[in-house]
Amino acid sequence: MTDARMRYFANLHPAVSMFYFVAVIGFTLACQHPIMCGISLLGALLFSWRLRGRKAVAGTLRFVLPMFLLISIANPLFNHRGVTMLFTMEHQWVTLEAVAYGFVSATELSAMIFWFTCYQEVMTSDKFLYLFGKAAPGASLLITMTLRLIPELQEQGKTISETHALIHGEDTRLFQKLGTALRNLSTLLTWSMESSVETADSMKARGYGLRRRSTFHLFHFDSRDARTLGAMGAMAGIVLIGRLFGHGYMEFYPRMETVITGIPGVIMYAAFAALAFLPSILEAKEAVRWRSYSLTS
Repeated sequence: MTDARMRYFANLHPAVSMFYFVAVIGFTLACQHPIMCGISLLGALLFSWRLRGRKAVAGTLRFVLPMFLLISIANPLFNHRGVTMLFTMEHQWVTLEAVAYGFVSATELSAMIFWFTCYQEVMTSDKFLYLFGKAAPGASLLITMTLRLIPELQEQGKTISETHALIHGEDTRLFQKLGTALRNLSTLLTWSMESSVETADSMKARGYGLRRRSTFHLFHFDSRDARTLGAMGAMAGIVLIGRLFGHGYMEFYPRMETVITGIPGVIMYAAFAALAFLPSILEAKEAVRWRSYSLTS
């Protein structure tokens, strides 16, 4: 995993990072098209690899690949719409349109999962609170604490299980495993409630909820943020115009439409590819820059 100081996106203004994720995730959802979804998935994979490293991406792929295959295979087996028959199975048509729709749907969902892994790495809780804390302080705090609680519970649950195994050894019988699981769950819930009380006391001591309470942040919008936001806005604008004119979307039923819709469609796909791969290019450029100054090995 790359050091946070070497990351380009981690050092951008939170508004710029949020604009990027809203744009790329929004276009992925709005453009159900094989080229658009394929570009989105490749861009998300490469960005996630730059942020999280190969091992973390491989761990995510162990979950995403079975889901991808399940959706791709299940759709043509249960959905027999379409006019282009590939073959028959149990007297039911397996159509090209159903196969293509299942593949595109699986690609779109996989891209969304990887984009959100990137979002989790870049948009930390302090950035989220900075953006939405003034407009909706209660909701933003609740969302931030909820998202933070889930990994904390997972980590604490793992610690409790490992501690029990070290003290009492591994359980072999079914009832022993059930009893251990219940005791570990009870311990985890007790820890969670104690942590909630400590958090509430800490927030009260720090003056949360008082009027005219000032906040501290280190985020400043500079020229680099302006250049990056301008480039993102230009590419997103081209994609948005293309989508408004009907490009970047495909009807699969009853017959598949043409994949390439002329020069305007190609321009839209190129702009979206530039938008999707922009973070990876910037991250690679930042890493090369750090190495050139001998700041890292």
